[in-house]
This record gives sequence, structure tokens and C-alpha cells, in this order.
Amino acid sequence: MRSLCLTLVGGALLCGSIATSNATPWEAVNRPSSQASASIGQYTNGCLSGAQQMPVRGEGFQLVRTARNRHYGNPALIGFLTDFSSAVAQQGLGRLHIGDMSMARGGPFSSGHRSHQIGLDVDIWYSQDQRSLTRPLSEAERGTIAAKPLADAQAHRLVEQNWNANIPRILRLASEDPKVARIFVHPAIKRQLCSLAGNDNAWLRKIRPWWGHNYHFHVRLACPAGDKNCIPQQPVPQAPCGADLDWWFSDEFYAQLRGTAPPPAKPTPKPKPKPMPQQCTQVLRAP
Repeated sequence: MRSLCLTLVGGALLCGSIATSNATPWEAVNRPSSQASASIGQYTNGCLSGAQQMPVRGEGFQLVRTARNRHYGNPALIGFLTDFSSAVAQQGLGRLHIGDMSMARGGPFSSGHRSHQIGLDVDIWYSQDQRSLTRPLSEAERGTIAAKPLADAQAHRLVEQNWNANIPRILRLASEDPKVARIFVHPAIKRQLCSLAGNDNAWLRKIRPWWGHNYHFHVRLACPAGDKNCIPQQPVPQAPCGADLDWWFSDEFYAQLRGTAPPPAKPTPKPKPKPMPQQCTQVLRAP
């Protein structure tokens, strides 16, 4: 554990204790900048000015792992989560457990995430602790509560005993929101959703199979209107349950999963890290 301090405009210091020798400066800042709210750069290479902090609890939601101080976002994300959680509660689908969002000024983490850098990403647990339905969780409970996986990452299959019929309804609510660009889930979960949906599957276009994501789903919003420095991703494919899902159950994928894939004939050079947007320097230094 070590302490990092940044000298801000006006000579003020912001300090924080970081439990790693590879901590980034962004992890040392524990308050948003006093700038206009904006998502700057790419989801995997950017920052967040004028962030808002998500309340610990509200209609249909309860924050978890709050000691990490990763519950900041663009106001568009706070508004989406507030509306989405309310809809979940009003439809009798429980109380969402909201995990990592972004740090106070966005930016890269030393570990745990490549994205979540511009305040438009959020991890939401599939499981819901019954205690949170009737009362607020204590700080200790928020830090020690356990999530149940819906998929076995090693066996690459659904954990059927943890499946809940509310899950497709919750994911569909999120997917059909026009502000949502993508939702990442484990491939076995996407395959289960496709099987259950049948021909009524247009909403599954935004549900993308990806590594991990076996105990939470990852919602990513599109760049908000007016955020001119926010860089969007390419649109999702048109086919909701097509060949891109089939690849995750192919021999090629299983070879990668098990580490038995042959090495490439010519090693691919590791790409150089991209510089962060210039505006992020001002975000990090702002009071």
C-alpha cells in the first residue's frame, strides 16, 4: 500500500492510498473535476470531466463494492441507471446490484478493466442479495457480498442452477433503451438468451458475447449528444444470433481457451500504447 498525491490548480493536494506498485495517477484522485461534464476519448483510452457520483441506494438499485470508489459516471449514465433501475423495480424484477462504473475522473485502471475510462460503462450483477430488497446494505455488507456466476468460465457452459427467469427481462429492458450501445455477457449466457428468444430476437443485437462477464453484465452507453470528444465504436452486427456467436463454441475458440492453439507463424509485435487525449491532462490537473 502506498500513498499518491497530485498537485492541483491552486496548490491543493489530492491523495489516495493505492494497493499496487503499478497504480495510475487516475487512481489517486478521489473527487471529480470542477469542469463541465464530458466523456473524452475512447472507452478504453480516455477520461471523464465533471463526473457525477451514483447514490448508494435508490429505487431498484443498491451499490456494491463501494470502498473501491468506482461509482462515478457521465450524467447520461447516472440518468440511465436511475431510470433503468426504476423500471426493474416497477416490473417486480428485484433490486439491481451495481458494481464498477468509472473512477472520479475516469482514466485507466492499474488492473481489472481496460474500458470504464470515460464514464459510460457499468457492471451490473446477475445475482441479487435478498437482504437488499428490504433494507440498505451496510458498508461491510457492500464490501463482502458475493456474486453468483451464471456461467462456468473454465468449462464454458451455463450454470443452470443459478439461472433466473428475470434475467432475460432485465437484459431486454436495458438493450431496448436507445442510449445503450452494447451489453457484454458470457457467450454461454448469450446462447441461452438466443435459445429462449426464438424468432423474437431483434433486441439481442446489442447483447455481445465476450470473455469473462459470467457473474455480471456490462452495459455501455453510446456517446451522449454534444460530447464532441467522445469517440464511438462501430455499430453492432445486424444478425442478433449469428456466426459471431457460433465462433465462441468453435474448435478455434476452445483451443484458445485451453491454451492449445498453435503459435502464429510470425509473432505479432505488441502495439504501442496510444497516447491519451490532450484534454485529459487538464482533467487530471483541474481542481
